[in-house]
Amino acid sequence: MATYELNIAGMHCIDCAHSIEAALKTVPGVDQAHVHDLKRQAQVTAEASTVSVEQWREAVKDTGYEVSPA
Repeated sequence: MATYELNIAGMHCIDCAHSIEAALKTVPGVDQAHVHDLKRQAQVTAEASTVSVEQWREAVKDTGYEVSPA
């Protein structure tokens, strides 16, 4: 397992953070996802060989937000 930091653009509240967390947790290989609404960042713990930033980007984009590596 590895932990990654991601910047989230367009997030304004705790409900946004919960939506993004839920989306990240649906990506295969993701063990945990925590999103901090004030910092506009996500911390994702995942199996490094299973997932990629592109998969996370797509999951977050589907909820209406943008993601980039921190």
